[in-house]
Amino acid sequence: MQSRTNAGRRTRNTVVLALIVAGLWAGIALTRGAARTAESGPTGPVGHFSRAVELIRG
Repeated sequence: MQSRTNAGRRTRNTVVLALIVAGLWAGIALTRGAARTAESGPTGPVGHFSRAVELIRG
């Protein structure tokens, strides 16, 4: 039986975490896309940031 190195374990954990985040992001995007009708504007983190700036500016 071959033992895993710490570097290999960290790499695997990073890849798994990236896949989980990508899956969650895709699911949220699909859900929001289905809920929206015809809103044109930036999506993703840029869209959230621009909406936050609009709220701060008033």
